[in-house]
Amino acid sequence: MLSEKPLFREKPVTLIHHAAHCGHDAPPNSLSAIQTCFEAGAAVVEIDVIPLADGSFALLHDQDLEADTDGQGQATRMSRDQIKDLHYVVAGKATTEPVGFLDEALDLLSEYPDVSRLQLDLKPYAPLTQSVLREFLDLLVPCSEQVQVTSVADWAVRSLAKSMPDLALGFDPLLYLDIVVDEPRSEQIPPFRIGAYGFLDDHPLSAYQWGPLGDYFAARAAALLVQVPAGCEWFIRAELLGLALDAGFDWIDFLHQHGSRVDGWTIDVDQPQQVSLAKVMVEHGIDALTTDTPARLAEKLPSATIV
Repeated sequence: MLSEKPLFREKPVTLIHHAAHCGHDAPPNSLSAIQTCFEAGAAVVEIDVIPLADGSFALLHDQDLEADTDGQGQATRMSRDQIKDLHYVVAGKATTEPVGFLDEALDLLSEYPDVSRLQLDLKPYAPLTQSVLREFLDLLVPCSEQVQVTSVADWAVRSLAKSMPDLALGFDPLLYLDIVVDEPRSEQIPPFRIGAYGFLDDHPLSAYQWGPLGDYFAARAAALLVQVPAGCEWFIRAELLGLALDAGFDWIDFLHQHGSRVDGWTIDVDQPQQVSLAKVMVEHGIDALTTDTPARLAEKLPSATIV
């Protein structure tokens, strides 16, 4: 049973539009979806970004082109010219929406000065080398105050912080600690081991049960904290945050004490247990929740606002 510790929020929780979802039919991550969210007044929109072989960056979630588009092959091995004529696929059907690119999304952002944040989730499907990150940062310079870069790649987050100290950053510990889910997980994506506490975790702390689950969570949170710059925002799977609370460890409060904001992802309003979890996260002071249906989630969370 999730903890119901009574807390009082000083401000509403932010609802982040996952993959530029805001109640429209445009393909996720597409330029049309982004523009529709901006025009609807969404101030915080998240999109996925993949580096290509020629230094360009495509608005795609998966490196396998068949997952998101009507193309084939690995996006990270291709150039912009090779994929610019492809189209997004929704529910297995090709749309008329061409694949978008990061520079186009940033040009669009420049037309909406009231947008407070475009969250760019940078995928490490290709090596995020210093040259790749330099090209990435060069694109961000004109609108860096409106952009936040998030990633599961802590090494990239550290590098970005050194190169552009004022850039808003975020980290998702997905490659280091995660729950076991039903959907298939690539054998190439860590963590590779289910540890003694029942979580995906390759750290020695999970090799055997040396203490209570709450102590394990506390130790893992402390170990993860040093991997990214101080004050970096954390994006953590909501179910993992809930399980930590169940075990007696308040990961949200822990990160707040270290000067970091916390987001829980990705809330599905069609699953009652996730709505209940979202309410508990709000009670415990979470700063943001990521969802595909921000308007519907806002209706279920009176203290939430779409920003």
